[in-house]
Amino acid sequence: MTTFDVELIDIVKDFESGGSKVRAVDKVSVQIADGEFFALLGPSGCGKTTTLRLIAGFEQPTAGQVLIRGIAMEGIPAYHRPVNTVFQDYALFPHLSVEQNIMFGLQMEGVHKKEALKRAHEALEMVRLPAVGGRKPHQLSGGQQQRVALARALVKQPAVLLLDEPLGALDLKLRKNMQYELKALQRDVGITFIYVTHDQEEAITMADRIAVMNEGVMLQIGTPREIYEHPGTHFVADFIGETNFIAGTLIERSADGCGRVRLGDDTVIKAQLSGTLESSGGPVTVAIRPERIGIARGGNSIDKSDPDQTVLNALLSDSQYIGTDTRYTVRIGDTIELVVRIQNIGERDSASFTIGQPVKVFWQQSSTTVLDR
Repeated sequence: MTTFDVELIDIVKDFESGGSKVRAVDKVSVQIADGEFFALLGPSGCGKTTTLRLIAGFEQPTAGQVLIRGIAMEGIPAYHRPVNTVFQDYALFPHLSVEQNIMFGLQMEGVHKKEALKRAHEALEMVRLPAVGGRKPHQLSGGQQQRVALARALVKQPAVLLLDEPLGALDLKLRKNMQYELKALQRDVGITFIYVTHDQEEAITMADRIAVMNEGVMLQIGTPREIYEHPGTHFVADFIGETNFIAGTLIERSADGCGRVRLGDDTVIKAQLSGTLESSGGPVTVAIRPERIGIARGGNSIDKSDPDQTVLNALLSDSQYIGTDTRYTVRIGDTIELVVRIQNIGERDSASFTIGQPVKVFWQQSSTTVLDR
């Protein structure tokens, strides 16, 4: 029988608010494997931090079970669970040196000072800060303080490390650098990480799997590629990356997971059907990522013989050069507006099209997802 590092079974968490109950987590079930980097992703108030606190033992579930390495955590306080938590504010003691901060938890558990110091030095080596042990936290940069907080959590050798938006206080460039460092560190130590964030880029960059949450529910769980390429709901498609949405009506579905959708101007396109699609012949939404759409002045550069390709006439209404690519806005008829992103390969690319110019836009059937509206 497979044992997971963390397993949540029908977890519910209600809070009292003004004499009524507010459900923060609603029947969440998930299994997280040993050594996995698992992200809880969603907007503020979606239940991701509450879920983390339920695993940590800072909150107790209203219903359901939390299991860590196959052991039910009911009645087990936070300080006896084989987990450790890293918070956004780092919570370092300002009056203690870096190595004293790292040793603190070990000494509270009765570890001899000499052994605690040895393990603190090993932890600093692990986070690539071997020379800062004697400094105070205020003498370190934000990125260094974040790594010290990680070292303090890792030194106790937890089965699972819980991270509650630990990069949120860093500036943009440092946050991006720390994403790669944190993933490399997790790969080196081999400990299961459960990471809470509202930043889609953080989750996609670091996580092996992502759970997208909203209103206390895990809407979709999968690899970053699965969730980005095949969103199961309108919310997931909208929250992860930039997406075009086109309203239409499903007029045909086939056994191979494809369908035909009639748009508002009576144009019919082919598209991939989401696995969660419930509509059998009613209103739907077609989702298309901007980078999956091509744009051309005329039809000569488009392979019109491809039966899985959609080609539509459009009018270019806006153009924005943003460095790595150019973001175009096109209008199709009176009701459809699409964003198209074309990678800039050379200097000429940013001047390829002019506002007001008639163009053709095209995409593959496999680049679309049909969702319930």
